[in-house]
Amino acid sequence: MLPPYTKPHLSFADQLALLVQRGLVVTDPARAILHLQRIGYGRLTPYWQPFQQLVPDPNDATRTVRTEQFRPGAEFRHAVDLYLFDKQLRLLFLDAIERIEVALRVDLAHAMGKRDPFAHRSTAFLDARRANQAMPGGGTRHQNWLTKADGAIARSKDDWIKEFYATYSPPVPIWMAVEAWDFGTLSWLLEMAHPNDRAAIAKRYGLLPNTLVSWIKTLAFVRNISAHHARLWNAGIINQPLVPKPFETSQLVHIGSDLHRRTRVYGAAVVASYFVGRINPGTSWPTRMKDHWQAFPAMPFASPVQGGFLPGWDAEAIWA
Repeated sequence: MLPPYTKPHLSFADQLALLVQRGLVVTDPARAILHLQRIGYGRLTPYWQPFQQLVPDPNDATRTVRTEQFRPGAEFRHAVDLYLFDKQLRLLFLDAIERIEVALRVDLAHAMGKRDPFAHRSTAFLDARRANQAMPGGGTRHQNWLTKADGAIARSKDDWIKEFYATYSPPVPIWMAVEAWDFGTLSWLLEMAHPNDRAAIAKRYGLLPNTLVSWIKTLAFVRNISAHHARLWNAGIINQPLVPKPFETSQLVHIGSDLHRRTRVYGAAVVASYFVGRINPGTSWPTRMKDHWQAFPAMPFASPVQGGFLPGWDAEAIWA
């Protein structure tokens, strides 16, 4: 049976009826229909998946597959609670990542601008090995990046872009160009930056260059999820953060004690907390993130552990 959101002729009441038929408890049908109208069946689906039954995979006895039937005790309201929790989680991350992104723009502009106003455009001022790496779809890493970077500037509607082109000839210097780039574009440039520039930026945060690049890529991945309003609270993190050396920061070494910490959102949360604390030592962001997870909605089949927040996480020094 196809899920209801693939059948536009089904009413919201019929969508809810199918959920009830599959075992999802609905204590307030009228309110549930309002949620389906405002949020949508498709967007809520990932939030009730933890409540669905698992059965052995007929093609692989070592694995399980999710069915459309719900576990006894699963309730519609719990899926909505998870959705609202996740919405606030994404907003918290976007708040932190905005600060980190702005700081990274300054870092790259300052370090690379001292080499050349257009250092980002020539591999002579970058890490040649990384910048000249051939990419599967053709071209080098730097060529592909530059196409994207220039495209962002061309699409920009900011007044400063218009004023620049009215007075000067392109290209735009690095200290202006960074303002048009998104976090992903910045993270690519950081990875290709001259080794000395990368080391100088990493030193500002008390990190080794590879740790810095890894953590920025982790946050770029989380930023994309958050910006597209996708599920985050228990999502798998593809760009997992490197475990730091104790001399970099002892506060984050504990993410190496369990892979689940790094493959879920917990690793990204501690990385964001570390960066924000370095950028603004008086920030309340770590406390707000800690409070949010400590207030995780009570329900069966879902808990902070699924987000990598293992027992005792809130006693770690990064959350003090």
